[in-house]
Amino acid sequence: MTVQLRPANKAAPAPAELQARKPTRIRLDPSMTGSDMVSVIAGENIADLRHNLQVFMITGSGVSVHKSRVSARRLRVFLKGINVFMLPERYKPLAMNLKLVMTILHPLRQHDVVTNWLHAGGVETRDRRHDRAAMVCDAQAQVSDAGMIGLVDEFAKLMQTGGWRRRGTEVLDQPCLCIVPGIIDQSVQNLHRAGGLDQVFETTGDYHGFRKDLKRLRYWFEFSRSLFAKKDIAPWRKTAKFLQSTLGAVNDLDEARMTGHDRLVGVGAWGPRRSASVDLAVSLSDTLNLLPKFWR
Repeated sequence: MTVQLRPANKAAPAPAELQARKPTRIRLDPSMTGSDMVSVIAGENIADLRHNLQVFMITGSGVSVHKSRVSARRLRVFLKGINVFMLPERYKPLAMNLKLVMTILHPLRQHDVVTNWLHAGGVETRDRRHDRAAMVCDAQAQVSDAGMIGLVDEFAKLMQTGGWRRRGTEVLDQPCLCIVPGIIDQSVQNLHRAGGLDQVFETTGDYHGFRKDLKRLRYWFEFSRSLFAKKDIAPWRKTAKFLQSTLGAVNDLDEARMTGHDRLVGVGAWGPRRSASVDLAVSLSDTLNLLPKFWR
């Protein structure tokens, strides 16, 4: 949205154990084997998910909802990238449980987003905040009933012991740079499988698949950034981040219209702002497609 949120009241910061955290920066070394790389990336992301879920179970905060979903999504992207090396009976339950986390928390996240729009537009949101308390209790009960924290701990043990590997995956014993370029290549191909973003907007208009593929590509750049020179990877990360943010603005405008809140954008402003955001997104997508494939 283009409206600005009101600044929150200042308060004493919560202890670290009650604060949801951003993704931990992954530190890889080119001398690591593919198996070592899997252990490091999985370990850091699983720790983030466990922490953020625990914070949600204690506080129910909007930040913990968002960060838990981000942690689960990053792990799903990671697993999808390495699933050719994984036993199917290991991959499928893990992917399913991560999807369950995102599904449980999705209604709360959507509620929070709309509440923030209304609050930013000066609309009274007291009733919505009261409704949220009940939604938090329900989501916490679902996380508890699913035994999600315990499942995350089992996930961590599995990824550290190597019980996820298929036979015939000796390539994982080679340096990790034998694996990462292929995963990034596949992510780039997936991004453009429906043609350019301009074709997506001109035909189906369904840009959500493109957004998801873009997130997957961004996450793999984040996972592997320490393996490449900053001057090579920075243009990709910067352009992809800007493109994702721009598509997020398009999505916000669409959500505002679908929920009847487009008046908050401004009288007569919705159409021009959406058109401008779409044009910028298409331009950024073209730029991304022309950047050198440095990982090859």
